[in-house]
Amino acid sequence: MTVPALQTLALAAGYEPDLPIVRGVDLSVAPGELLVLLGPNGAGKSTLVKAIAGVVPVHSGNVLLGTRDITHIAAHGKIGEGLAFVPQTENIFATLSIHENLQLAAAVLPRSRRGEKIASLYQRFPDLATKSSRPAGTLSGGQRQMLAVARALIIDPRVLILDEPSAGLSPKIVAEVFSMLKEINADGVTIILVEQNVKAALAIASRAVILVEGKIRHEGAASTLLGDPIIAKLYLGTSQPQEAQQP
Repeated sequence: MTVPALQTLALAAGYEPDLPIVRGVDLSVAPGELLVLLGPNGAGKSTLVKAIAGVVPVHSGNVLLGTRDITHIAAHGKIGEGLAFVPQTENIFATLSIHENLQLAAAVLPRSRRGEKIASLYQRFPDLATKSSRPAGTLSGGQRQMLAVARALIIDPRVLILDEPSAGLSPKIVAEVFSMLKEINADGVTIILVEQNVKAALAIASRAVILVEGKIRHEGAASTLLGDPIIAKLYLGTSQPQEAQQP
């Protein structure tokens, strides 16, 4: 039996112990899967991935990365275990250059590997390479998102989690970012994606999970959910999946 890349077992989490936002979530993500988390505003999607990443308190339950229980490992320690998290905001250092951002992220690696790893990321993201000396704060939204993902890939993560990477981006840039994620996933990186752009997310995902009020209410193949008007109406707030939005 294949061991999941990541699991949560009866996970309850939130900012206050007596007010859980995530309530008993059992989530299993297969190795190499691209899973998208959907649901209405306030469903607990971002809280769930932040709890997995170690930036929101876990009240009960467990988080497993492969066979390793990482529930109570600090956020920075989970990076060393192979879990990378790209938050929606504050995911780069705006006053530092692109190269300095990558150097800072590479500090977790042995010194002998840092230059080689940064060079390989410049090959994957040539637009960053041509602007490597520019302050990150001067980049476009799409370029910032690519830098944030590049920083996350420094550690060669087993699992990459992204919280609404398309927020505030134009449709053209969203397509570019999602194409990049698809390529990363094709290289074998398991991806968990919280996303407000339902149509675009389902188009690249292999499976989708829908959260409502902190609990999983439905899950299935992304291709199936993309064309399911009942699911869209009940859980995404629209009768047409392609028009669905979730702030």
